[in-house]
Amino acid sequence: MSEAITRRQWLHRAGGFAVGAGVGVGAQLDIGGHIDALVGAPGIRAAAAQGQGKRGGTLRVATVDKPVNMDPGYAQLYSSLQVYQNVYNKLVYVDESGQFIPGLAKSWKQENDKTWLFDLVDNAVFHNGEPFTANDVAFTFARILDPKNKLPMRIFFAPIEGVEAVGQYQARFHLSRPCGPLLALLAQATEIVNEKALKEKDPKLFPIGTGPYRFVEWVKDDHITLERWEKYHRPGRPYLDRIIFYAPADDTVRLTGLQTGRFNWIQTVPPQRIPELERARDIKASPGRPYFPFFFMLNASKPPLNDKRLRQAIGWALDRAEIVKLVYFGSHVVTAEPTPEPSPWSTGVNAQKGGPDIARARQLMADAGAAGGLTLTYLVKSQVPVLVKTGEILREQLKRIGITLEVQPLESGQYFEALVGKKFDIAGAWCSVTVDPDMFYNPLQHSTSAWNFTGFKSEEADRRLDAFRSTASAAARKRMYPELVRWFQEEGSLIVFSNEIQRYWTKPNVNGVVPLASLELRFEDVWMA
Repeated sequence: MSEAITRRQWLHRAGGFAVGAGVGVGAQLDIGGHIDALVGAPGIRAAAAQGQGKRGGTLRVATVDKPVNMDPGYAQLYSSLQVYQNVYNKLVYVDESGQFIPGLAKSWKQENDKTWLFDLVDNAVFHNGEPFTANDVAFTFARILDPKNKLPMRIFFAPIEGVEAVGQYQARFHLSRPCGPLLALLAQATEIVNEKALKEKDPKLFPIGTGPYRFVEWVKDDHITLERWEKYHRPGRPYLDRIIFYAPADDTVRLTGLQTGRFNWIQTVPPQRIPELERARDIKASPGRPYFPFFFMLNASKPPLNDKRLRQAIGWALDRAEIVKLVYFGSHVVTAEPTPEPSPWSTGVNAQKGGPDIARARQLMADAGAAGGLTLTYLVKSQVPVLVKTGEILREQLKRIGITLEVQPLESGQYFEALVGKKFDIAGAWCSVTVDPDMFYNPLQHSTSAWNFTGFKSEEADRRLDAFRSTASAAARKRMYPELVRWFQEEGSLIVFSNEIQRYWTKPNVNGVVPLASLELRFEDVWMA
């Protein structure tokens, strides 16, 4: 990536993945069993298991940020995905346990290392009245893969050579090479679109899918309204009459809105108030899952942090538990990996186990010729106060090994320009790709990735990442993964320090709310008593 790239260009290219910016995509890989077996038999969705569902009602949702683009080919900003993932369907989904479940594909099988066959539902209808067929699947991927369209999601599907419609209700995927996380990629952000619908209306402003809710209106800077699609292919779903999305920017405003009844579902609350709210009778909390890795990016493209000994010194000086206690009030779990328990990818690996070790950190500083100390900058978005506070705690921790850390909070535009221009030493970040770890390490650490903001380049890193992605066997990938984690903890330019516990807050009469590793707000199973 050129250092002259603008924030607008970066957002265009990187819309589907982001760090520290509220953008995110995720997907889940079921690592149990053989992937060449027929899978995907319909089952009960856990999100609907909270009693008997009831039809009717309006869900007033308060998310963190405003949507900007309803075209799934761009996947631009997580706040956009939160809305349109209820308008569109994917071929495959994941449930709360990380198992793949049917979407528009009712079953699938891997025919060989480079071919997959998907059997499709025969009763789905787009909101413009067009019946869903295999041609829509082929069109969706042809659109993504065509370089002329310049869709950001294309980078994730490089292994796909093409998709063939086999009759009306079968689609065959042809790969250029084996792709272990293929199902995870399909569950990530590949909503199926209709060619006629895209020609009729601008999908950036008026999405038309086969999903449980159809788009009604978008009042900019105020709200988006969706209504139940009566021809939805899942019998009895969705339950709600409509969903109205709002996006107040402040945690306290969202909480006050929930308490007063303006909202009946909100995304986040002030972390210091979580213990109090868990005891409140007029508010209900969903189960919590650690689906948001928080981490430091260390700029390996230039001195001094191009020396891995200095990166390791920072790792050994880091006190993760202190940061979580003082900044996140128990709303995070302490971890050194992006996928901690209960993720099926959890390894427990921590190359700095037993840290902080100040003596070891100081010795690494001396070995790197920095015994006299260093002055480093910490880049962070001013709109993310917890990461600002994290930088302040990190500053105090690094003083112990002779590093002076200058915390530089910047507004979003300046932050992105400094990030893509690599004008920083350490940057505070989070991302939402915790389902298959390929989607964490590959974009952030592969030398060819546009999202490798730290400038980390290593032939060995690329070799390991390419092997992990191109291994078809799920069991083999799982065996490879712990060593991959350890290698990047020792050699790479990312330091994971915690994982946010994702949970949602509702009125007591709202049911079926479960956080998913894909971070989708899948409202088709939500109902109101």
